[in-house]
Amino acid sequence: MLTKEEIDKLIAEAPKDEKGRPVIPDDVFMENYKQLPQGVVSDAGKYRVKTGYLNPLRKGEARNKEIQSAGGKKSREMYSKRKTWAESIDIFLKMTDEEGRTNQDKIIEAMARRAMDGCVGASEFLRDTVGEKPSENLSLDVMTDGDKELIANLMKRLNDRPGDTTK
Repeated sequence: MLTKEEIDKLIAEAPKDEKGRPVIPDDVFMENYKQLPQGVVSDAGKYRVKTGYLNPLRKGEARNKEIQSAGGKKSREMYSKRKTWAESIDIFLKMTDEEGRTNQDKIIEAMARRAMDGCVGASEFLRDTVGEKPSENLSLDVMTDGDKELIANLMKRLNDRPGDTTK
């Protein structure tokens, strides 16, 4: 890590890119990027922005691949945790009490009792769980008579074109 004075000296002596930004060596940039002022660029094309993050300026650079790889690893980690949740719930549902009844059986029994007491949500849950959920078919006929007339006129014009051999 460089001191503030060393960074200021390095930036003052650094060559400038086409936009007038100081360009410093990549290794120095990566070690000190949090202390660099906004607008400093590394040899490899990384750019220091106001928020403290690095923006890659050139595609295909090694740092871009590192960033993408890190994102992929985090994504895989997230999906593996989701799988763990599903596995945990499955384990919970299969757990049995001293009478040999599973938690899944107890949940279904509780929902059935609530449905019998008149709870519509519980009865819908049971119906949907056994696969008898009614389909939700929505039919929206938003075309007015004027719209239909316009389409008919357009179709007539398209069919009555001179030189049309598709009739």
